[in-house]
Amino acid sequence: MTEQAKTDTAQAQLVVIEPTTAVTLFTEGTGVNELLADIRQKATSLVPDTTTTKGRKEIASIAYAVAKTKTYLDGLGKELTDQYKAIPRKIDEHRKTIRDTLDALKEEVREPLTRFEEAEAARVEALQSRLVHLNELGSAASVEIVAADLQAMLLEVEQTALDDSWQELLPQATVAKELAAKRLGETLATRLKYEAEQAELEVLRKKQAEQERIDRERLIAEQAAEQARLQEENRQRLEREAAQHREQEAQRQTQAALKREEQARRDAEAAELARQQAEENAVSQAEEAATRAAEQERQHIADEQRLKDEESARRLADREHRGRINSSIVMDLMGLGLAEDVAVNLVKYIASNKIDHLTINY
Repeated sequence: MTEQAKTDTAQAQLVVIEPTTAVTLFTEGTGVNELLADIRQKATSLVPDTTTTKGRKEIASIAYAVAKTKTYLDGLGKELTDQYKAIPRKIDEHRKTIRDTLDALKEEVREPLTRFEEAEAARVEALQSRLVHLNELGSAASVEIVAADLQAMLLEVEQTALDDSWQELLPQATVAKELAAKRLGETLATRLKYEAEQAELEVLRKKQAEQERIDRERLIAEQAAEQARLQEENRQRLEREAAQHREQEAQRQTQAALKREEQARRDAEAAELARQQAEENAVSQAEEAATRAAEQERQHIADEQRLKDEESARRLADREHRGRINSSIVMDLMGLGLAEDVAVNLVKYIASNKIDHLTINY
């Protein structure tokens, strides 16, 4: 470490330890509590004022000095750890004690500043939230919103006090209020004009609807009168038509009775003719049935005879065919030296299937 670095470190930290003292301090723990007490005494001896910038800087400086002291002492311990490998566990335990204690001390020393910063952040956030709400009131202005709601929004903006509660955001709040009031006022005027026009249109629509109702009722009355007239005319016409229909129906029934009598006479004549025709047809059908039966019997006999003739011819042809083949076989056997009667008997046995595994292919 350079001399300048040692000087800077000595100014930033709260204690300086000689190397020989550091050995006893970290290996045996002798003087650790006294050293930490001395550092605490130096770190807490100053009572700064958080309400001033200088006081807050002093708190930050002391906390920084505690952190630098922790780094410095921890560095000494680390150097001893590197030098004395045989006792690293003890050194690390004391290092941890120093680190944890000084970390806690740092937080303890810095606590007033931390509380101030948290309070300051909450204060700024609250102010920002109020400012955002004020801006949102202006940006939310729309002619789609009814006039009553726009008036409530404008009233809320107008009632927003521009006082010391805004603190450093007072200029932004002033501009936001002016813009929101202007936009809401213009939008409200447009909406009021629109609603007035809609009210006038509604009056006109009601007048038109009333006139349409009157015209509709008059038309219904006229249609009812016309309907009554048409119904009366229709009733009279129906009465005339009914009288004509009764007269025509009487004539029709008279004519129908005459037609029925004439039809009955014709039906009787037709029935008699039908009976005679049926008798003639029955005789004719019986004769035709007898003729068909005789013809069918003749055809049946002829078919049976034809089948018999065909079967006889087939059998004759088959016998002749077999005879030719048998004779040919007999001749071949005789050519092999068999006697004629032996050859004939052999062919008969074969043809009668009396010799196993030997047949003639006709």
